[in-house]
Amino acid sequence: MNLKQYKQQLIDLVIDLKKYDANKADEDYQELKKLFDIVYESGVLNITHLEKDIQDEYKLELFTFLSSISGTLSFLTIQILAAYNIMAKNHYHKREYYFKKKCGIAINHLRAPVTVISSEKVEGGYKLNGTLTWASGYKIFDTLLIGFHNDGFEYEAMTKFEPQEGFNIQEADTTFVAYALNTVNIELKDFFVKEEDVISSNNIGNYTKVKSASKTVHFCLYGLAVSAILQSKNNHFIAKATYDLEAIKNKIITSCDTYELDLLRVELFNLVQAIVTTAMTLIGGKSVLASQNLQRVYRELIMFNSNGLNDTLKDIFKTKFINRK
Repeated sequence: MNLKQYKQQLIDLVIDLKKYDANKADEDYQELKKLFDIVYESGVLNITHLEKDIQDEYKLELFTFLSSISGTLSFLTIQILAAYNIMAKNHYHKREYYFKKKCGIAINHLRAPVTVISSEKVEGGYKLNGTLTWASGYKIFDTLLIGFHNDGFEYEAMTKFEPQEGFNIQEADTTFVAYALNTVNIELKDFFVKEEDVISSNNIGNYTKVKSASKTVHFCLYGLAVSAILQSKNNHFIAKATYDLEAIKNKIITSCDTYELDLLRVELFNLVQAIVTTAMTLIGGKSVLASQNLQRVYRELIMFNSNGLNDTLKDIFKTKFINRK
């Protein structure tokens, strides 16, 4: 399937997704699950076999279309594609089995400067202890890719995303956006992971290095801006917003430098925030009604920008604020 055919597939998918209430899908996991199941069954996620540069072209189209419907839905899609890509990259021997599953991911804690999930090597596998944080998609995903440390290495492994011995799923926290993600913390108490369920082992710090090169959040921020532009009727605003957005998109697509991508992410966020808030202003007071879309898009913007922040990104944001004119 070439990119043109993929775009048509996405157009058909969006037609199906528009039958649902995206605002309700932001609050109710059962409604969000309906949308996600449509995406999952459509075949648009079958892109992890592609080379990274080519896959990024497909991801840009995917998240532009999905974010025009629901950023919360895009967030789930980030999770499953990340899980699939990790399994594919590591040639995980059970990957074909898990490619037929709805996989979530809970490994961002591997970026912490300390061990969050510790483990003990035992016969046939590992016993894990600690608290997995920010595991999204509970009752939507059926499996979960998790991370842990052992003897100077970081590991990635698969497990069922359901209550089980030593795997205590806590209540979802109330959030101001994407409550439907059903994001939970999971307390691990001597939770046993079989050796055969381990996907990879690398030196501690590998995940941080790989994560910094990702453009997925950039694509989702871009998609939110496109969504806001589509909801405006002011031609002067549309022309300027589209021009500036395309200019920064082209820089992101051609960049391979992790620091430059961090700089571009901050620049993109500031642009998208201006686009969304200006679109709301031009529409007027009704844009804050819960039945409208832009109030949700604005909250989704904050959600995406709060995701996957490293110290470099935080410093760039702080410096830009301090040096603003």
